[in-house]
Amino acid sequence: MLAELIVPGAVVIFLGAAAVLIAGARGLGLIESLMSSFTAWFVLSLAMVIGLRGIVGRFSSAEKSVQPTDEDLDSFGKIVEAITAVGSEDQSGRVRFQGSSWPARSLKGTLEPGGRARIVDRENLVFLVEPVADPLPKQGESSTPIKGGS
Repeated sequence: MLAELIVPGAVVIFLGAAAVLIAGARGLGLIESLMSSFTAWFVLSLAMVIGLRGIVGRFSSAEKSVQPTDEDLDSFGKIVEAITAVGSEDQSGRVRFQGSSWPARSLKGTLEPGGRARIVDRENLVFLVEPVADPLPKQGESSTPIKGGS
């Protein structure tokens, strides 16, 4: 039952409480056989978990948060880099997004390897992208243009 302090969820406490109750019943002589003890423990544990877990859960101080997740909405508008040439339907390629390689198809023109594009939609696992007119600087490059002359 002390494990409930480490393992949250209000389940282990009921298993332990049922074991204590069955041990008390065996001590009083109400249950005699080992198989009856296991059966009674199983039934009592199940009844306590189903019947009391919701009630005890209301009084616990566990943090609960429910956040909707929609990976599509999070990915739309993000800038990706082409790994292979990305063209229209007959020439789909691959882009790097969030550290992984994804299949992609260009909606406007062809995107060369190393080119930047913006995710505009997704069809199953294929990202639909548009080339970006002003690409972001690659790693190690400066974002400000270097002007010559002294």
